[in-house]
Amino acid sequence: MSKENDQTLAVYDTMAQTHLDNSVAHDKMQPERAREKRERLNNNIREAFASLPDGAKVFEIGSGSGNDAKFLESLGYDVTASDVPPAFIAACEKQGLKTIKFNALKDEFPADLNGILCWRVFVHFTREDIEKTIARVYDALLPGGRFMFNVIDRENHDCDAETIDFAGVYRMGAKRFYAYYRKEAIEEMIAKTKFKLVREWHENGGHNNWWCFVLEK
Repeated sequence: MSKENDQTLAVYDTMAQTHLDNSVAHDKMQPERAREKRERLNNNIREAFASLPDGAKVFEIGSGSGNDAKFLESLGYDVTASDVPPAFIAACEKQGLKTIKFNALKDEFPADLNGILCWRVFVHFTREDIEKTIARVYDALLPGGRFMFNVIDRENHDCDAETIDFAGVYRMGAKRFYAYYRKEAIEEMIAKTKFKLVREWHENGGHNNWWCFVLEK
């Protein structure tokens, strides 16, 4: 586990509620855009896990507000949400989700998983951390299992990584580690595993663009 990840988790440990509040405030500023973004993500999640059997066990790494896990649950999957900071865990539990405290770099995954979602989590991971997590996800999935994740596109940034705080509505009051990746770098990481690349796509997220991936064991 990298020092960069440790430092960022330490920020969220005390300021996760600020992050949740900021996200709500941001969506209220642009409600139509927020609705479209939510709808697009829901459609991508639905497609990514459509091959899984009814009642499949799906695990989310870094659930935050719990909104993505709640949508997965609405599709009929047996969902477990997870996070590390107490405020994120509380937010998921408030939505009625089965939730555990879980660090993807060191904790043991639940057994017999058919799917794993890791959305907007690798933004805080070094390349070494991502490679380790992808390998651990592969081992945790049953044959035919799916893994969906994304990373911030490196193209519109002047560096590979930085430790920053944002201005405006997303200001946290503390700096977090952010990493940016080109598509080719992620494809190289995937090629080191036995995963099959099912789908990759590019999304314009406003402040950041994203590379998104679905893998199959």
